Amino acid sequence: MTVSTRLEFISEGFRQILLSDGCHELVLSITEEIAEKANANNDRGGEGFASSVQVGGYGGGRWIGFVGTQDDKGCIAESEDLALTRALT
Repeated sequence: MTVSTRLEFISEGFRQILLSDGCHELVLSITEEIAEKANANNDRGGEGFASSVQVGGYGGGRWIGFVGTQDDKGCIAESEDLALTRALT
């Protein structure tokens, strides 16, 4: 016997949740944690990695977090030591 379920999502309700302050804080805390781990893995010194959060996605519908290099030391730490990649595991 096969059971079929259909879910219908109300887009505006999800958009409000995805753009809420709580969702922003969650994404921000995760990206900051990843950046901190990457900086801890950075043997080259300095704060080579930084995080940011902005609204994006299809139709600007959610908070998106970014973590990336902010100076040459961060670029070298990632390319040679995989500092940011290791922070994701």
